[in-house]
Amino acid sequence: MARLVNLSIVIIAGAAEMAVAEAIRDSVLIARAITLDRLNVGITPIAPKVPDPGVIYCPLTLDLPDTFPAIYGHCRDRLAQRAWVAAELNYPTGEGDLWLPVIWTAKGPLYGEAIAPHQTPAQPFHLKDQQRQPLYALAHQLLRHYEAIPSVYLLKFALGTGDIQFDHLLPFPNHAALASVGVQTPDLLTCHWLCLTGQPLRDVVISGGVGGSDRELAPVHS
Repeated sequence: MARLVNLSIVIIAGAAEMAVAEAIRDSVLIARAITLDRLNVGITPIAPKVPDPGVIYCPLTLDLPDTFPAIYGHCRDRLAQRAWVAAELNYPTGEGDLWLPVIWTAKGPLYGEAIAPHQTPAQPFHLKDQQRQPLYALAHQLLRHYEAIPSVYLLKFALGTGDIQFDHLLPFPNHAALASVGVQTPDLLTCHWLCLTGQPLRDVVISGGVGGSDRELAPVHS
């Protein structure tokens, strides 16, 4: 990690997102001694109408004013997401039960292992290569269309009979991302604030304690 002199982070989260907000805050605080000279990190339920340019905001909610980046508005309109994916990418849409983490860095995307909240452990959920490639292509084209900013995104989907079924896209880690703690290095919460603060992130690795030996998740560009 590059060393930052000063950093102010405001996490915007309601009660439903508090577990994720606290986990991100703790991840930042752990890294403080290594990367930061001075740190201010807080959690608030309400976004400012006009963002302070000296603060890095970490929204975990879509309830934001239009002064925030446009990606949050795009993700707020789930019906428009589904309509665009169906019309432009020709994927079926509907309810999903799986999550694909996409770590969208300034250098390009890294794709994490899928998460299945209904199973234990929730991550990794194994996907066949013929499922991964169309799923990665869907995520990449959608994020390029939305001119995505560096962040961790979660794409909700379902496995149909031979097809990937798209549900919706979130522009931040949600409760499902907690499954990556202790399984993926860096975990999705750490990846998120690294992306937001412009820190380099070249790869993520799934621990050998889950599903075999350590596996590096290389970037895949669609």
